[in-house]
Amino acid sequence: MVKSEQGFTLVELIIATTVFMVGLLALLSLNAVVIQLLGSGHRATMAAFYARDRLERLRALPCATLSDGSQTRGDIYQLAWDVEPAFGGVGRQVRLQVTYPARADRIRTDTVETSLLCVI
Repeated sequence: MVKSEQGFTLVELIIATTVFMVGLLALLSLNAVVIQLLGSGHRATMAAFYARDRLERLRALPCATLSDGSQTRGDIYQLAWDVEPAFGGVGRQVRLQVTYPARADRIRTDTVETSLLCVI
């Protein structure tokens, strides 16, 4: 008579544990990438918010008082804007740049341009 034994051998357990650990390490490394991407996305969102806020403030000013300028927001966001005459002098072309660290090793600059019509 041949006796049937149930269960796993030691070799099968070692292989299963190794496969499980490789998968777990892959998930952990993916988690680090996701955290970096979330941080980068947050910084890009804040840069867009600060750019929109500055453009709205510039739109609220009379055209005669619009001028070039710069500002620091949130300790890491550098805003700089240029104002030029447009539409034969009845408008202004505004170019706004936001510079911020995208990652520890990279600086990113986003540029927004808009035209403002001066209504007197």
